[in-house]
Amino acid sequence: MTDSLRFVIAFVVAGVILGGLARVLHSEPGAPPLVLTVVVGVVGALIGGVGINLVLGNDAGDLNGWSFTLACVLGFVLLGLLEGRVGRRAD
Repeated sequence: MTDSLRFVIAFVVAGVILGGLARVLHSEPGAPPLVLTVVVGVVGALIGGVGINLVLGNDAGDLNGWSFTLACVLGFVLLGLLEGRVGRRAD
């Protein structure tokens, strides 16, 4: 397994943890389902981690402090947006 693939898998695992943590912290009725929060966490972590590496000119799967931090931040931002939208009704 190449290092790039290993680091992309690390971003996916971070996203799964973020999504699961978001679901545990917001376990009220009307909260998004676990699968949805995990998928959004993974997407955010992948976009954040790979995206910052491309911006910085690193290998897309490079795991460093910036890529991991941005992966977590973007994952939380997307999960926050999801939490704000799901369960609200248009009046």
